[in-house]
Amino acid sequence: MHRFLARITGRLGKPMAAEIYYAIRHPEAVSVKGRVLLARKWRHPHVNDPPLVNFYQILRRWITPERPYSLVRVSAGGAAVEKRADREGYFEIDLPDNEVHDSEVYIELPESEVSTPSHWEITGPGAAARCLIISDIDDTVLVTHAAKLLRMLATTFFGNALTRQLFPGTVALYEALRRGPDPAADEGNAITYVTSSPFNLHGLLYLIFKENGLPPGAFFMTDWGLDEDRWLTRNHRDHKLEAIRRVLDWYPGVPVILIGDSGQHDTSIYVEAALAHPGRISQILIRNVSDKDRIERLRAELAGLEGTGTRFSIFKDSAEAAGILAAGDWISMAQSAEVDRIVHEPSPSLIELVTHRPPAGSGSVTGGRGTGNAPDDVPKK
Repeated sequence: MHRFLARITGRLGKPMAAEIYYAIRHPEAVSVKGRVLLARKWRHPHVNDPPLVNFYQILRRWITPERPYSLVRVSAGGAAVEKRADREGYFEIDLPDNEVHDSEVYIELPESEVSTPSHWEITGPGAAARCLIISDIDDTVLVTHAAKLLRMLATTFFGNALTRQLFPGTVALYEALRRGPDPAADEGNAITYVTSSPFNLHGLLYLIFKENGLPPGAFFMTDWGLDEDRWLTRNHRDHKLEAIRRVLDWYPGVPVILIGDSGQHDTSIYVEAALAHPGRISQILIRNVSDKDRIERLRAELAGLEGTGTRFSIFKDSAEAAGILAAGDWISMAQSAEVDRIVHEPSPSLIELVTHRPPAGSGSVTGGRGTGNAPDDVPKK
């Protein structure tokens, strides 16, 4: 009934927007994935927002007003490709490389006269890229307490983009990986974020990353609901392995660094991926967020990679991870020292920096230039 009503109301004057999860360039095409949703206004968060206000905003994100079967047209300075979204509003379009002549994709919803076209920046490895970085998010980049259900729910539902915390030094570490050991050269190593969090939280994650200055990248997330292949959510292992396989297929022969945490199943998934793709995974890094007994079990799992050429390490903080990466020549010693300085002599947190910033007012209807359904403060591409 919801989808039926959405098809009707989507044609009766309500503006729609295309929320983009990635527009990533690889040798054969630019792959664009997104979802057609009702365009909505988003309130900019503030550090002093009460928990109930944050809870209400999260509920709004969870209750997604998708626009199923909408026609989507995507172009990048050449011939456009059209495709209908599926019954939940998702679409994925490949633009042939010979039709890509711009640094942005242009997204139109041609069946809706009141929906504004939008642009989204094309990302991907630079010409000098030496590696790909595939990173988990929860408890790897973002403090989530994913292994402790009640703490995770409290953190997710009662915080906002300005109160959520990244692990100290993560931004400097990932920026160093993106640029490579010679910052002046700027290798442009692509970063992909893979998480089992639902697409409903994409706008929130995007805003958290933007506010903290974390390097942008493609988001591989999951669709939560009831379907033939899932009960509420798709299997965590299958989702991550499929995302890793896809990125490896996009960039054959390019070394890959996998970064995860010890709280859930990243270690076993990464070991399985390394064994399934011999010679492709150069380094596995696991952030230690568990007790001693679990870490010992994880070390036993990682031992299965000995002799495969894949290096593996468990690190306690970003400074230790930076030292490991510098030893492997993925970043420089100077970059490693800078991450170490940030970890041990932390600058003011994002919360402290914005505590005296006046709260912004309500945003305008989304769907214009920039991300279709992300918060209004997402940088206009």
